[in-house]
Amino acid sequence: MNYTSILSHFNITELNHMQKATLEAIPKPNDVVLISPTGSGKTLGFLLPTLQLLEEDKTGVQVLILVPSRELAIQIEQVFKQMSTGFKVNCCYGGHAIKVERNNLAQAPSVLIGTPGRIAYHLRHQNFDESTITTLVLDEFDKSLEMGFQEQMSYIIGGLNNLNKRVLVSATSGIEIPGFVGMTSPKILSFILENEVKTTLEMKVVVSEEKDKVYALFDLICSLNSESALIFCNHREAAERTCEFLNH
Repeated sequence: MNYTSILSHFNITELNHMQKATLEAIPKPNDVVLISPTGSGKTLGFLLPTLQLLEEDKTGVQVLILVPSRELAIQIEQVFKQMSTGFKVNCCYGGHAIKVERNNLAQAPSVLIGTPGRIAYHLRHQNFDESTITTLVLDEFDKSLEMGFQEQMSYIIGGLNNLNKRVLVSATSGIEIPGFVGMTSPKILSFILENEVKTTLEMKVVVSEEKDKVYALFDLICSLNSESALIFCNHREAAERTCEFLNH
C-alpha cells in the first residue's frame, strides 16, 4: 500500500515512532491496546494500519469505530476522507438526522464511525448488517466509560460474532478493560512516560463559592494580566454559554 501518497494529503513526510509501531502491530493477529498522549497522531496511527484489514471486493461494514462524542466521530471521518483511500466511510451520532444515516447505511460503508448510543439504535432497528464487521476500534475508550456507555458498548460488541481484531485507543494508562470487550492477551503499545515531569506546567485549583462557576472564571481571567488563556469545557453547551458570557 502506498502510504507516501496518503501522507502527502496531510503534508507529512514520515510517520512518528508511535505510528510506525501501530503500522506493524495492528495488522497482526493479536488485539492491540494503544496508549498515547492527546495530539500525538493516534487517529492516523490506527487508521493507516486498519487499511490493511479492508478488502476491496467485500460489501458491508468491515470496520466499526466507536467513539464517545459527535465531535470525535466527525474528526475521524474527516481524516479518513482526507486519506483518499477509495473506501466509503460514514458516521452516526446523536443530533444527526436518523433518516440520513439510515439512507447512508442502505449502501453500507466499509468503515462506520459512531457513538455507542446511535450505533446501538441502528443495530436494534437492523439498519445495517453487523455480521460483516471483522475489526472493532474503541477510540478514547476511557472517556466512553466515564460517560456511562458501558451498556451500549456491551450490547454492540456482544452482537459482533465475526470479530477477529479489536483495537483499544486511549490517552491515559491504567484503564481496567471490562470483560465485555473480549480482549485476550492484547499487544500493549504504550507511549506514556509515567515518570515524566512537566516542569513548565503549574497546577492550581480555584474554588467557586457559587454553583455557577462562570463568575469565578471571570475573576480568574481578570487576574491573568491579559495573558492568553485556553479554557476547556465539558460540553458544547457549556463552551457556547461561557463564550457568550465572556463576550458580554
